[in-house]
Amino acid sequence: MNNEEYYDFEKTPDIHYYEFSSIGPKGSIRKVIQFQQINLEENIYNLGFGDFCPETQEISDLITTNNLDTKKVLSTVARAVIDFMTLHPNAIVMAKGSTQARTRLYQMGISEFWDEIKEMFEVKGFYKDSWESFRKGKNYDAFFIFKK
Repeated sequence: MNNEEYYDFEKTPDIHYYEFSSIGPKGSIRKVIQFQQINLEENIYNLGFGDFCPETQEISDLITTNNLDTKKVLSTVARAVIDFMTLHPNAIVMAKGSTQARTRLYQMGISEFWDEIKEMFEVKGFYKDSWESFRKGKNYDAFFIFKK
């Protein structure tokens, strides 16, 4: 991850909002990452990620851009998670895609950067109604990420 290409992002820390542009054959696509607290007691934040839709002024997590920069986008999301977790070391980040394909994309990102991730974070995967330590090659339905 340290040597991976990524996009620079702008952030608004008070609302846990990160924004960057994906650049590729489809042009410049505005991407948004937002961490939304979903459990106050356990300090759990949902990782929201998608394209900003100028028409609706909303973030869509259902659009598939295919801008041929998946690895760079995943690297950027990973850096945003690291930044967020550095600012909020007691937070737990939950990552679950809006579709199975999107959840697989998160899994690909975790697997791709696993050697670096496991040094900084504990990752749990949700499999068959329970949470377990993440293992590469196993398909999970959701992920919890927290600092070691």
